[in-house]
Amino acid sequence: MQFKLVCNYKNRAASPEAKFEVKIECYHNRKYRYVGTGVFVEAKYWQDGRLSRKHPQYRVLDALLQNKLNEYKNQALDLERTGKVFDFNALNVLSGRKGKQLFSEYIREELKKEKNLGMDSVVKYRRDADIVADLFPALAVDELEGRHIEQLDAYLQERYSASMAHHLHIFVHKYAKRAVRQRLLARDPYDEVELEKFRGETRLTFLTLAEIARLEALDNLPTTIRAIRDRFLYSCWTGLRVSDNLALLKSSLTDTPDGYVVSLHTLKGYGHDLIHPLGLMFDGKPDRIARYWMTAHDGPTLFPKVSTSYIKMALDMLGPMAGIDKHLTFHVARHTCASLLADVSQNPFLIMNILGHSSISTSMIYIHASPEATKKQLRLLDGKWGNAR
Repeated sequence: MQFKLVCNYKNRAASPEAKFEVKIECYHNRKYRYVGTGVFVEAKYWQDGRLSRKHPQYRVLDALLQNKLNEYKNQALDLERTGKVFDFNALNVLSGRKGKQLFSEYIREELKKEKNLGMDSVVKYRRDADIVADLFPALAVDELEGRHIEQLDAYLQERYSASMAHHLHIFVHKYAKRAVRQRLLARDPYDEVELEKFRGETRLTFLTLAEIARLEALDNLPTTIRAIRDRFLYSCWTGLRVSDNLALLKSSLTDTPDGYVVSLHTLKGYGHDLIHPLGLMFDGKPDRIARYWMTAHDGPTLFPKVSTSYIKMALDMLGPMAGIDKHLTFHVARHTCASLLADVSQNPFLIMNILGHSSISTSMIYIHASPEATKKQLRLLDGKWGNAR
């Protein structure tokens, strides 16, 4: 294992007086770990990879840093003389972090437990975990605090687009909440900060009924492209996530006098059971889609199996074909369903039940207060005022 002192600071020219901790960088088997020294120095006094002699306490601090560095080097040599390897487990013991799990490692371990993830999602989530590891290389999962989230936010806002920063906040928050549920973390660090609901949250994109009609009108499509178009439309009418859409089995559909009823346990989110009476939803449009694909192929899933990358390619093609100037994704389909339900019913509990939201506050996002919406609700009460007490 190789060791050296580092002081990673950002925007040195903008904040030369800001202090940053000097850390010991430990390199082994093409991986890095960082151990804090407890010594903080101004950015202007860290030059060419070492403490500047211009620092007013140079002699004292330099001796302290060198002693800490030599402690790790000597420990590694002593262990190697016995024929053993000084690896990261030995490093954790030496640095007093025995039994502590890094937050980035926790995320990677939890990712391994995720089922039914497409290759595109696996690659994306691993990239997200790498970003967390780069920013917090030595942060234990039980040490995550609000100040780290603020540091993360500043890092993301500086380097990524608003939508990407928002996505990464959602990713980190997901595993922070999971760590709380598993009692690895005392409290949700996002409760300690105000980030305007993860700054950069973009406006919800959804399709209008006219845009959906243009998608429905596309004809003479190859079977695989039609299947993806119908998958997307099915999610527009049911709000089904792409993971549940891909895994939807024919055996989950029960034929009733009111049309097919779908009962399934969602793969993502909080695992809510969903009941979709397809014949009663949006004039039975999802029911008609389901009936076609129940007999159109022999596979166990409702729609023919296809990769998520192929779905993305097909949706990128279908949008322009239908004259839709929006980037089509299954998130857009899900937002479309919620928005249509809100427009027709103004009932957040209906939205919550159909989409499987874990909280009514999420469903309320789609309820827009307006004079027309108020009139629509009052019309539903027409003739019922005599029942009021």
